[in-house]
Amino acid sequence: MPNKIDGKVEKIGESGQLVTDISIEKLTQVPRGDDSVKIKFGGHETLGIFPASHGQPDSTMVASEGESGFVEIEIVGISLSDMLGIKIETPVAISW
Repeated sequence: MPNKIDGKVEKIGESGQLVTDISIEKLTQVPRGDDSVKIKFGGHETLGIFPASHGQPDSTMVASEGESGFVEIEIVGISLSDMLGIKIETPVAISW
């Protein structure tokens, strides 16, 4: 069985990013730079967890170690919350 961390969307950030309740401290065992890490939320999925300063291009969906101290999920340059209709309390699961 894969390793897993469960959480939820705690709030919607100013840019429409999803701020989870999964603290960065909980990620100590999660591989970095590895596409085997899956982040699932609201029927959607993205791969890998990147640093806050990830530099990914516009329109890329990214999970990152947010400056908030928690895992954040965004679509670069677009409000993920508006685009996908994801709301607070939506479950989030990280597995590897």
